[in-house]
Amino acid sequence: MSSGKKIGIGIIGIIVVIGIAYGVLGTDSDTNPDNTTKVPSTVEESSGLSGEVTIGLILPLTGDLATHGEENWEGSKFGVVEFNKHLEEIGAPWHLKMVSEDSATSPVIALEKLSSLNAKGISIVVGPETSSNIRNIKGYSDSNNMLLVSCCSSAPALAIPNDSVFRLVPDDSNQGAALGKLIQHEEIKVLIPVWRGDTWGDGLQEAASNSFTERGGQVDEGIRYNPESPEFSASTSLLAEKVQEYVDEYGKENVGVLFLGFAEILQFTQSAAEHEVLDDVRWFGPGANTKEHKLIDDPIGLEFSTNVQFTTVQVAASKNPTYEKVQAHLIKTLGKTPNTFVHSSYDAVWIIGLAMLETQSSDVSIIKEAIPGIAESYSGAIGSTKLNAAGDLAQANYEVWGIRGGEWIKLGQYTQSDDSISLS
Repeated sequence: MSSGKKIGIGIIGIIVVIGIAYGVLGTDSDTNPDNTTKVPSTVEESSGLSGEVTIGLILPLTGDLATHGEENWEGSKFGVVEFNKHLEEIGAPWHLKMVSEDSATSPVIALEKLSSLNAKGISIVVGPETSSNIRNIKGYSDSNNMLLVSCCSSAPALAIPNDSVFRLVPDDSNQGAALGKLIQHEEIKVLIPVWRGDTWGDGLQEAASNSFTERGGQVDEGIRYNPESPEFSASTSLLAEKVQEYVDEYGKENVGVLFLGFAEILQFTQSAAEHEVLDDVRWFGPGANTKEHKLIDDPIGLEFSTNVQFTTVQVAASKNPTYEKVQAHLIKTLGKTPNTFVHSSYDAVWIIGLAMLETQSSDVSIIKEAIPGIAESYSGAIGSTKLNAAGDLAQANYEVWGIRGGEWIKLGQYTQSDDSISLS
């Protein structure tokens, strides 16, 4: 349904429009001069929804991505709180409720949780977080007329038009370009990728390696590791052999390691620290490792990460009042600076809620049709949420972060439009 659909002329419809224009924005919703949360300015006359409207949430509250999962859970919960305030302000006769499930970072468990939600009559779900989970459950979601809105899944293989999945991040062909440019900028000549053997790792490794090769760099065949391995001594021993060969040929300043994994990076770096040559070269990583506090809380992880000047990229949220509100709430709630995906988690709830508000329906087919228009009109914690034909975030820049002086600090930004890196 188009976001430009005509407004009913009833009194309730007028109240809804006034509430959106003034209760949320406090200004002209078309000009949006303060870059506050911008919601579509046209909605249906309120008549189809009432009482409690339930959506689901599937995130990894345990397992390899528990740290990010807990943060994104808080972001989604805050989204529900704030959206319900919006509904109350405009006098809507319904409110949103979210039922949370733990995927345990497991594709198998994620499918069990999705099936459980469907059995409860909950067919619209925020999440799951990982591409492996999405890949394993999307067949069930597609065939059972469900809808998934993921904060974080980014594997290029899942950029599929007209399926049941929307993703509020660009696919990793974009992150791969950012990593390739960053590593080229740091004058690395030879890159050795090390990645988790799953849908996400395979896709990002290919994208980043191709980008670096296209920029004139040399990429080793790398090491694909089992993410369920309890330890990584075999992988780090092989990596040390590869790095030594390239250091002998090109010099340590010209050799880099690209690690693409989740929280297992701590165990990996602890094992890597046993090989002197591995902390003689630069290491780079993805958004999944950005602001990973385990690395700086652990003495071995911190020392190793500092020695290799560990540097990462993550999707850049557009700084605006909604971003700042969400960020402040999460810092207060968590006691630390959260990952950027908390803002996508917040916006996912709003986009679903606004699609329900416009259509006055919770029917999946109707909501799915409305979401692209809502996403294009809405501007929230991550800024623009315009989607591409595959239902993924159309475009985003990337921040560059690194562990320096014992803490995570922002180092600069990659700008997608002109393929440029700016570091402080």
